[in-house]
Amino acid sequence: RCKGCGMSFRERYGQIALGFIEVHHVVPVSKMNPGYLVDPARDLVPLCSNCHSVVHRVDPPLSIGALRQIIKI
Repeated sequence: RCKGCGMSFRERYGQIALGFIEVHHVVPVSKMNPGYLVDPARDLVPLCSNCHSVVHRVDPPLSIGALRQIIKI
């Protein structure tokens, strides 16, 4: 389920989309120092394709909270 809008690919597209989601890096990969260890709980957020694209429309990317404010969730 998308942490931005709440959409479930499985609910929207059926069995073919079961388990599908994009993963957003809270710290952009391009900004990670060598040796940066990604903590999945802290650094990765599941987002649908639309929400993932929207957070990357600006630099730095929008926070999930800012995204949710835009879509009023």
